[in-house]
Amino acid sequence: MKERIACAALQKKKMPAEQAAALIEKDMLVAFGGYTSSGYPKSIAHELVKRKAGQPDFTIRMLTGANVGPLDTVLGGAEIISWRAPMIESKTIAKQANSGSVQYVEQQMNKMPGWVTGGVFGKIDVAVVEALYITEEGGIVPTSSVGMVPHFVNQAEKIIVEINTAQPAALDGMHDIYIPEKGQPIPLTDAAERIGKPYMTVDIEKIYAVVESGELDEAASAGEGKPENRKIAENLINFLRAEAECAPDGKLPPLQTGFGGLAAEIARGLAKSDFTDLTFFCGGITDAVLELIETGKVRAVSAGSIQMTPKAVRLMEENPALFREKIILRNTDITNCAETIGRMGIIALTSGIEMDMYGNVNSSHIAGTQVVNGLGGGANFAENAALSILLMPSENKGGAISTIVPMVSHQDISEHDIDVVITENGIADLRGKDDRQRAACIIENCAGIHYREKLNAYFERAKKEAGGHHPQLLAEAFSWHIRLKQTGTMLDEE
Repeated sequence: MKERIACAALQKKKMPAEQAAALIEKDMLVAFGGYTSSGYPKSIAHELVKRKAGQPDFTIRMLTGANVGPLDTVLGGAEIISWRAPMIESKTIAKQANSGSVQYVEQQMNKMPGWVTGGVFGKIDVAVVEALYITEEGGIVPTSSVGMVPHFVNQAEKIIVEINTAQPAALDGMHDIYIPEKGQPIPLTDAAERIGKPYMTVDIEKIYAVVESGELDEAASAGEGKPENRKIAENLINFLRAEAECAPDGKLPPLQTGFGGLAAEIARGLAKSDFTDLTFFCGGITDAVLELIETGKVRAVSAGSIQMTPKAVRLMEENPALFREKIILRNTDITNCAETIGRMGIIALTSGIEMDMYGNVNSSHIAGTQVVNGLGGGANFAENAALSILLMPSENKGGAISTIVPMVSHQDISEHDIDVVITENGIADLRGKDDRQRAACIIENCAGIHYREKLNAYFERAKKEAGGHHPQLLAEAFSWHIRLKQTGTMLDEE
């Protein structure tokens, strides 16, 4: 452990996690590191749960860089969190947010740096962050993510650093941390460039405790793909091939991908394709992307985190030099910035819970009321990308639910920011189409087999009875959602 703390002044601040956790008092605003459930602190959270057992009224206000599902589940399960921002994915904390027992402030990732430095959330009492090691000068080298940690350590009154000895040493050298100067352009023109430092600078006087951790991130592989996801990925690859043929150099611009089974199928599809020299500019890196890097088809991956599944750890330990060369882990100021997204000419690959027949997307709330996750960076990528593609299966639960509905019950992404829709049924290229043409194109090419006629019938009635540029029947628009709640399906009774 001592070799992980090269700064002599900080070696004296090494202490047990229980002692360090005592710095966190009731009702404090505590900023935890972590981004897309990667690189989050572990030891202090467990100590806070122990504290709760003896102090039932102990709660904190919790701020993170993005979703940190395992941390939310641990602390939320003990009912320690009273207020939460800016993104969640844990069912535990989502349930509490929906019941009102936790105040949940949802926010896009691109706004977080300005909000934190501008004091929107108030004073950060304590920042708890995970590190691979600390340099001689006191610089903090992150583990599997960066996210908002540079701002948390700068804004916090006190800092607790967890040195995680379980995180693979291969992560060292991947980080590129750059804090933009106000009013100045970000000097990044290629996803492969490095413009910052491999560590975070911090006032070491604010580091009150350094503790040891030996627990890996809690992450699972995407597993076997669903047939509909494989078909969506196939449709996407065909579309991208046509786009590349129209490009002057025959190559694709950087891709922004997400997480889960569909994202894994896309990476696997790219591995089997004839694409080479691929670049990614995205939030996180999954097993499937790491495997794609191994094929030699990837030039660079710029991201905010790596999901440290057992497979990811093994791959990185087997070939650390390859992944250090190809992967660049950056802070939120860069990964989610409208400036860099726009400059790179990114192709954004977005998904959601549902979309309406015009292309408006709900990516966070079931039936318009029950939050299941946070918006994250989806809307920002869709808005600023050169090409924004929405990918989702046309139906769920064996046809009981249509993901394409007359009107979304909650809107996160505007139709104006969706250029192309792809389902397992086909591709709807919406570029240059007016609203009526968009609806007709989506229904014809992408709607599920159980719902295409129903959508067409609704659309025709809406044009006839309501008219207008964007026809909707307000008394009927949510009838599918109401039927689902009452009967368990959006289908009409036979």
